[in-house]
Amino acid sequence: MLGDIITPDLFASAFRMATPLALAAIGGTICERSGVVNIALEGIMLVGAFAGVAVTLAFGSPWLGVVAAVLAGVAIAAIHAFTSINLRSDQVVSGTAINILALGLTGFLMEIMYGHPGTTEAIITIKPVFRFATERGSGTFFGVIWNWFNTIVLSHTPIVYGAIIIAVVAQWAMYNTRWGLHLRALGEHPRAVDTVGVSVVRGRWIAVLMSGALAGLAGANLTLEQVGSFTENMTNGRGFIALAANIFGRWTPVGSYSASLLFGFFDALQIKLQIFRGEINIPPQFFLMMPYVLTVVVLAGVVGRAVGPAAVGKPYKKG
Repeated sequence: MLGDIITPDLFASAFRMATPLALAAIGGTICERSGVVNIALEGIMLVGAFAGVAVTLAFGSPWLGVVAAVLAGVAIAAIHAFTSINLRSDQVVSGTAINILALGLTGFLMEIMYGHPGTTEAIITIKPVFRFATERGSGTFFGVIWNWFNTIVLSHTPIVYGAIIIAVVAQWAMYNTRWGLHLRALGEHPRAVDTVGVSVVRGRWIAVLMSGALAGLAGANLTLEQVGSFTENMTNGRGFIALAANIFGRWTPVGSYSASLLFGFFDALQIKLQIFRGEINIPPQFFLMMPYVLTVVVLAGVVGRAVGPAAVGKPYKKG
């Protein structure tokens, strides 16, 4: 049975499941490195997912849907930036309010635009980048290797590959560019940054908007590449898991992606195990809770030892 579970499809699914988590987690990393906690990732992903589907249904182009999802994410993130940075309100309260707003707003728009709650009709989804034939019938060594490589590496849609590129580029930029130096300084010593003439407000605004764009892109991946429709509250806690991945990844883009891949693997594994639940005689609810149990275990084991940016969550007042 183990051979039926540990297959190339399992690892390919892990990459797909990890992508929305990774994009949101990288956005959360950038945001928290600037000193702003973005609890609103869940709501931003949800609004991005809805915007992507709505525009795709209206214009027939999933790529326009991706653009709409990113812009919607930026717009919602701007609310969080204004309340957290300009008004200096509690960042956790602001993010929580946005999550509640997003859930109500998407449900309301479903009723207004489509006349019913629940799920939209199916949309045109973005297809995988590569289209190579597999060799599942081949028993040769090279045929098996090709099958694994093709399934795990060459079977994905553009945003899946984009997430990997974003993680690598963001990691490089964070530690090798002036922007990255300023970003890290904003979360550690914002007054020192202000003293040398760098605007704390502008730097934090840019970071929050970047996190919104990435969370919106995560929502687009969820609907336009994975599911093919929008369902109310379909993010189902992924934004909060992304926050856990950010902490587990030690506030680094590559670390956040790697942590998201771990969560994605367990999510893919629970789906795979449900196929064999009759043979192993375990209730299906056990499999459904696996990713969330992992989140609790990770947070319980890591949060106490992980030290975030010194100024994260603390509003900055000039002078």
